[in-house]
Amino acid sequence: MALDRPTPVSFHAPMVLAVGLPPDTLSRAGVVLGPSGVGLRETNLLDLRSDSAKYRPLVLLVDAELYDFDPEAFDMVAKDVGAKLGIAGSPRECEVTLGQIIAAVTRKSVFPPPPSSADAATDKWDFSEVVAAVSAAEGRE
Repeated sequence: MALDRPTPVSFHAPMVLAVGLPPDTLSRAGVVLGPSGVGLRETNLLDLRSDSAKYRPLVLLVDAELYDFDPEAFDMVAKDVGAKLGIAGSPRECEVTLGQIIAAVTRKSVFPPPPSSADAATDKWDFSEVVAAVSAAEGRE
């Protein structure tokens, strides 16, 4: 008689998949994600689709200039794997974007990001306006 064993299930820890980020932005992402336990993995354009399918990231974090080159392709990849799409044009934008997305995921919020910062059709989160406002406020203090 054969032993009944459960079917092995592969499980990936929650992660952010980063593509095209400069080193300072990538390191800022690591600092932001560290306390949350969410992993950070870097990929390149050639491996983006396969790595996205393999790791099923919570967030696909893309450099803003790279995203502007072909937004529809990045939107499609994120949608195909069920990931949020984060756009980061600077280390500060990366910090704010990831902080907001991780906070929303951890509290299982049903509240969307601010209307001016969300693209409902693609689930893209871009907090450049928030970053500008925070930077302006910090400059006044």
